[in-house]
Amino acid sequence: RRKRVVTVALLFAAVSVFRSRRQAFLISSFLGPDYKRYKEIKNVPAVNSSAGTSKAGAISRKITVGDAVEMQETLDRHPETNVVNEDNNHEKSDNDDNSNQQQSNEPYVLLHIGPHKTGTTTLQNFLVSAHSKDLPFLKADNLVIPSEEDLPGTFHKMPMLNFAHCMLKNYKKDGGQLNVGMCNRIRKTFPPFLEKSYNASKNVIIVAEDLDRPTVDFDRIRYYLKPYTRIKIVATYRRLHDWLLSFYNQIIDLYMGKYASGEEEYPSFVEWVQQQYEDFHSRHTVELIKRYKQNGFLEVGVVNIHDETTTLMQNFFCNHVPNAKETCLVIRNGMWNTTKSNVGGSHEYERLIIKARYQGKFKYPMDKKGAEKLSRKLVKIMNKAQRGLVDHLGLQCLPDDLALELMKTEMKHEREFFPEWYEMRGGDIGLKIDFEKVSRTKLCSLNVDKILDIGILDKTVL
Repeated sequence: RRKRVVTVALLFAAVSVFRSRRQAFLISSFLGPDYKRYKEIKNVPAVNSSAGTSKAGAISRKITVGDAVEMQETLDRHPETNVVNEDNNHEKSDNDDNSNQQQSNEPYVLLHIGPHKTGTTTLQNFLVSAHSKDLPFLKADNLVIPSEEDLPGTFHKMPMLNFAHCMLKNYKKDGGQLNVGMCNRIRKTFPPFLEKSYNASKNVIIVAEDLDRPTVDFDRIRYYLKPYTRIKIVATYRRLHDWLLSFYNQIIDLYMGKYASGEEEYPSFVEWVQQQYEDFHSRHTVELIKRYKQNGFLEVGVVNIHDETTTLMQNFFCNHVPNAKETCLVIRNGMWNTTKSNVGGSHEYERLIIKARYQGKFKYPMDKKGAEKLSRKLVKIMNKAQRGLVDHLGLQCLPDDLALELMKTEMKHEREFFPEWYEMRGGDIGLKIDFEKVSRTKLCSLNVDKILDIGILDKTVL
């Protein structure tokens, strides 16, 4: 009987010490380099103390958001004085070798920041579907995503986007869909989810392409994600010319109604790129990554959407989501259908139809659906000779200087981020060959004025 009592007492002591060490780890993870100063201010007992369980039990409960706030306020009330920076002023010790291991064990938030038109819809659909079905592989990898209850707002089916829109400095004034009041609600609902996830050592994934906007508030991101301090940034790379074309087609799709009704002038791709290049170049993957790194987010990853040896999903979960072994296996073995995506298309014949309508070539009322229907009909009734004539006489391509800048920019990007893959594809010569193919086809627009002037639609019955 005495042995059982001793065994139980030792067990309770061991549990208390374990909780003490775990809580100290959580606190140190939250405060990072400031942990030593916090211990000195609050006289927190050392985790390897042999003084018994009473002191250890004092910090054995789980960390809460209140704890985190109290810790930061304590540090703010005690400005740092005469404290040696451990990272810069000590000899290398055995503990230094364990720093990478500690980071790998630290729960993280992974933010996939887009940009738009780089496959974020595919990733979002996968995560939301797998999470709603409570599938085991996410649990096995300790992966969680916030639900609409955690991130309420305008985007009901994809609540992760609500987070991104609350990160815009001036909310709706910066083009966001959530106002201050809606984001204040998230400030009440989101912390409990993060607190629970952090204490359970869960890793949170948020995929939100609107985090690519230039007015994102980086300090607000850190504030909203407390108590997590390990934040990994991932973006997907798509060649600049290909990305610009895809973005243009999406914008056209969104504004087609206004173009069809004549409310706004319908720009060609060539016109749009010349007008918008500087603005959109600053939102491309490489510039986006630079901006996050400049603002203190140093753990970053770039997914190459052009890598033919893998898929976007496999590349993301197998190479950029830490410790996602089970999820990677499911995708690699083809056990999940990932065909759903947000794919745009060319609108060139719609632009031709709209311009013809307003030149009086025909008198049908014009709206978005009407333009789409008539453009499909036009392509169908035009014979190969007519389409060849359009392609020959009516193409307007990017100016040579802009095309050259695009090509050189892509060369620079791929040498920097994917050097081995780039060389396997032929390096500069391979990219130049690929670029020259598209520079006279995909990167050109129909010169609708010239096409209409030659009378090709005058005898076409729609």
